[in-house]
Amino acid sequence: MSKLVCLLCGFLMMAVVQPADAAKRLGPPIEELESEPERIRIVIAQAAKKPEPNRILFSITERLSGEAPDEVLLRTDQQSFTDVVVGKSYVVAWSNMRRNRRVIGGWETDPDGPFIVRLMGTGSTALFEDTPDIRFLFAPGTMDVSGNRSQQIDALLAQMQRQDFRSRSLVISELYLRPDLTEAMQPGQADELKSVLQKQELDPQHRDFIYRSALLLPKKMTKPWLAEELRRTIILNGSQYDLGSFVPGLVRTAARGLQQTGDAADIDLLSMLLYSNNPGVSKAALEAMDQLDAGATLDKVEQATDRGWIHNETRTALQRYISQAKSQ
Repeated sequence: MSKLVCLLCGFLMMAVVQPADAAKRLGPPIEELESEPERIRIVIAQAAKKPEPNRILFSITERLSGEAPDEVLLRTDQQSFTDVVVGKSYVVAWSNMRRNRRVIGGWETDPDGPFIVRLMGTGSTALFEDTPDIRFLFAPGTMDVSGNRSQQIDALLAQMQRQDFRSRSLVISELYLRPDLTEAMQPGQADELKSVLQKQELDPQHRDFIYRSALLLPKKMTKPWLAEELRRTIILNGSQYDLGSFVPGLVRTAARGLQQTGDAADIDLLSMLLYSNNPGVSKAALEAMDQLDAGATLDKVEQATDRGWIHNETRTALQRYISQAKSQ
């Protein structure tokens, strides 16, 4: 039987913008934060006080990118405001410019004052607990693609093990958008990535990004743990999702991952996804099943089409599959 044509999968790209700005298709978040020092400043600063709701006064101790005064009062969201501890040191990326396409250059001074920028796609502000690894990652030139990849990987993995959600979001996204780092991983570093998956409480988007990174590794470095993690994700999330969440994307990645790491014994598990309320998940499962055992897949597909609770778009794909299979 001919194999199904692979579905195109567009990778989420990060954009560094103020809250109301539109997302841009850009590269790794650290690179993006450092790319416009005249607009985005990156500093090491101590939280001096919280003079009013959602505004924090920072005393700047070191400038990593761009010019900055000794003190700056920054606007931020409620969660970041609550999480910041007065007296504690942070690495902060901030700006006083907002997007305005009607002015020359497309930017203007924000009349509401400076603010902590957000990393689009991560749901978090660029506000990171001051640790040696975060300092290293933001040191000028550290994340240059020609730099020491092993040190970069070690710092990213170490930061993933910490509980700071914003830092973890940063480094997981950085690894995901830097496939050259994943490809440079050594077995011990792959084991650390495994530890992050197995020991840390990860939200669906972060887990999805790590799976995608891990699937770039040689199979000898991920066998058998990666397939086991992918199976676990499918089992835990089932087939019915909140379609406004990142869960369907995570399960879709898990199904595609089993196409690469699984075996024919996974057909039963994957067939459960044919009944998903997200047809993209069902199609990914069908593609994986066909790759692992085409004969068993046909039986599962015919069984599914005999039932009335599959998504109409999925039903069309399954009927097309049956037609193609029987025409061979």
